[in-house]
Amino acid sequence: MAAPRLTRRAFLRLMLLAGIGGGLAIAERQTRPVGLRTFLQWTLRGWRRRVEPPAVVALGASLSYDENLLRDALAELWAQADMPDVSGRRVLVKPNLIEWIEGRPLVTAPEVVGAVVDLLRSRGAEVVIGEGPGFRRDAGPVVAQSGLGAVLARRNVPFVDLNYDDPRPVPPRDGWFPGRSRLWLPRHVVEADLIVSVAKLKTHHWAGVTLSLKNLFGVVPGICYGWPKNMLHVNGITPSILGLKQTLPPVVSVIDGIIGMEGDGPLFGTPVPHGVLLVGRDPLAVDITGARLMGFEPEEIEHLSLGMWAGIGQGIRIETRGASMEALRRRYQPPPK
Repeated sequence: MAAPRLTRRAFLRLMLLAGIGGGLAIAERQTRPVGLRTFLQWTLRGWRRRVEPPAVVALGASLSYDENLLRDALAELWAQADMPDVSGRRVLVKPNLIEWIEGRPLVTAPEVVGAVVDLLRSRGAEVVIGEGPGFRRDAGPVVAQSGLGAVLARRNVPFVDLNYDDPRPVPPRDGWFPGRSRLWLPRHVVEADLIVSVAKLKTHHWAGVTLSLKNLFGVVPGICYGWPKNMLHVNGITPSILGLKQTLPPVVSVIDGIIGMEGDGPLFGTPVPHGVLLVGRDPLAVDITGARLMGFEPEEIEHLSLGMWAGIGQGIRIETRGASMEALRRRYQPPPK
């Protein structure tokens, strides 16, 4: 007897059930339940992503913090990654300024932030720098001690402490903050046409890695939610990372991996001279690429694996341009459990 024929409709049903089953295993890690409608929306969006065009991530190698070299390299990577037109747009540049500890590479290098500012301005953007550190009630000392203050002063670029910037109510999207009808976000965040998450390539003791998506925690105002952004931790780190990405204006990514951090990140890890810069318009694809450069697969990082399943970005089809992915791979020491 001939084997029964698997119709296209039956095949699609099986694939959908497989996706739902896999999604259930991930979604049950959430700290709060979500409705069936939201759950199905996540699953279907994830499946649609699988047939969309690849996300492009541009890689630069053998880089140092020389400002002239950085400026040229970033311009080339920006073009390779097909980044958006910023002419006439209000752009918030969001570095990682979590804290300052001498000798620890825990903040985005000020030279990288300066190169991003130069590039955006050369393309006609209106640029402001903003960060709301999770441990510091005043970002000013970190800005000064890291050297970022001097970099911005030479360029006459304003810095906004997002912990205190005028909060505005914004409806959260896609069910990532169950039970909340609004989030309070800083005015400069809400009014931005584009956010450039200029992150650091490093490990994180709770999130596994802290790259361009986790860097978005710094847009939540401490004046509303306390330190270290308690609402985000109560809601759950993974759903909060993904929920912020979906609620914010469009976000693109630049990651400073020229000197990364391994081990006990995000504060007390060990420097890793890596010489890499990542640029892309899809933060999930950029972070997956960054994690792989560190020796981690996305399945090992909860917010990346859940983001892939829920279609937060393109997690399956990623095209890298520029430097060789394989040549840049390292094996970072993972954070302590």
